[in-house]
This record gives sequence, C-alpha cells and structure tokens, in this order.
Amino acid sequence: APLRSALRPPKLAPSTWQLYFTDWIQRHQLLHGADKKLNVAQAAKEAGAEYAGLSPEQKEPYKRRSQAMKEAREREVAAWQRTLTPEDIKRENQFRAAQRKAGKSRRGNIKDPNAPKKPLSAYFMFLHHIRADRALVREVFGEERETTAQSVLAAAKWRSMTDEERKPFLAQAEKEKLDYEAARRLYEEGTVGFETTISFGTAPAPALPFGHGAFALAPGPAPELSSDSEPDSEGCTTDEGAAAAAAARRRPGRPVWA
Repeated sequence: APLRSALRPPKLAPSTWQLYFTDWIQRHQLLHGADKKLNVAQAAKEAGAEYAGLSPEQKEPYKRRSQAMKEAREREVAAWQRTLTPEDIKRENQFRAAQRKAGKSRRGNIKDPNAPKKPLSAYFMFLHHIRADRALVREVFGEERETTAQSVLAAAKWRSMTDEERKPFLAQAEKEKLDYEAARRLYEEGTVGFETTISFGTAPAPALPFGHGAFALAPGPAPELSSDSEPDSEGCTTDEGAAAAAAARRRPGRPVWA
C-alpha cells in the first residue's frame, strides 16, 4: 500500500466554534496589537468559556456561516472527485485501508462517482414498480403509510407470487446484472470516459396481469432505493468549542498575549 496520500482534497469547512474563535482572535488583536505573540492554549481557554456562555441567538450567525461553507465544500469535493481517475481512487483507498488496519485513521474509502451503479435485484424492481403506480400502492399497501410496514407487505406479496408472475422481474434483473458486469469491466480497463453515464433498465419487460394493476417494468433507468454511500471521508470537524477549551484547561494558565 502507498505510504502516504497523493491526493489534495478541498480544505475542511470551519465549524461554528472555529469561526467564533477566529473572530475572537481578530478582536483581541485589535485591542492588544497584531505584533503581540499569541498564547493559543490560553486564548482557546478564554474564548471557549465565552463561547459556552453565548445564547443560541448569538451563535446563530456563526452556525449559518458554517453551514454555508460546508455546503460549498461539498460541491467542491464532488467536483474534485470527478477529476480523479480509477487508478487515483484505487491507490488512495489502498492507503486508507492500510491506515485503518494500523489503527491510524477511521476514514472510509472514496466512492467513485463515475463507476457504474450496481443494478437492483428482482425484488427491489418489484418494490419500486409498486411505489411508482398509485393503483398498485392502494392494492398492495392499502392505507398503510409507514415505509417499513409497506416493505413487509411488499415482501409478503412477493413471496406469494408464482414463478411465472416473478419472471419479468427476474429476467430484467438478470439482464441488468450482465449489463453491469460488462460496464464494470470497461470501467476497470479505463475504456469508459469519465463523463459517461451507464444506464440500466432501459428495456421494458412484458406486462404481467396481477389484481387490478399490471406489473410491468417501465422503461428508464432503475433508481437506487437505498443508499450504500460511504461516510464522507473528508468530514467536517465538530461544531462546539467545549473540547478545545477543556483541552486548554489541562495546561497551566499563562497570559494570552506575550
């Protein structure tokens, strides 16, 4: 595995506390002079105590600024990730896996936004097809609105179907699986452009009469029904200054400005 990361992602967005501490330092520099040497630990202790005493209304401007900067960074990270090659991502993920194994980091792997999406199973195609048709929703779910309970009802309906009734969904799932494997091989060989979008589920399956509706797979790409995205490996820092202030209290008090 690589010994160090070669990637340079966008910098983390500052937390609410970090924005407040930056403003606190600037205010005190105006009072004491910018040429004075700053005792960071003592400054963090004093600023942390003041920050802890702020009302929610006083913290709100900092929260809004922090949230706006985090959203901007998310867009920057998404744009940055689209510039990475499969080899870049593979090498970085090898480095991160080695760091996690050694207990040096808990960062997750980078998920390549250009990689082909895994296709849905036959059951999830069936579940999506129900939810896309109001008549089928009423037929299968009745008055039930809770998502988990709907999934239980759909699973029971799926188990009660005959092999012939499941056939269109199974056939479409098998086709999309083969399409995905072919697309994945092309992607890993580097023969698919970075901006290429590979879609599955474009061939409609034959209509299957069932109750008052008709289970037929509609044309168009199958949507993702659940998220398997990994945690943001470049996640933002904590939002409070209490930890910083607590850490600073471990050191003996010294003047903030030397």
